[in-house]
Amino acid sequence: MAIPLDRLIQDDRNIYELTVAVIRRAHQIGEIRRAFSSDEHGSVNDNGEKVVTQAINEILDDTVHFELLED
Repeated sequence: MAIPLDRLIQDDRNIYELTVAVIRRAHQIGEIRRAFSSDEHGSVNDNGEKVVTQAINEILDDTVHFELLED
């Protein structure tokens, strides 16, 4: 599955917050895949979906929720 550019363009949330959320989620997914995968990189799952694409979809679908914490 490709990166859903049309959905990213239509999303009205702060693009910088979305970017940070996607980066952090992609890192989490990558770590999990590397731990449980025979592939040393773990960058692609069994369905052929890449880490960043999965992270973007999870954030846009609100499968994973994020919030900005103030110091």
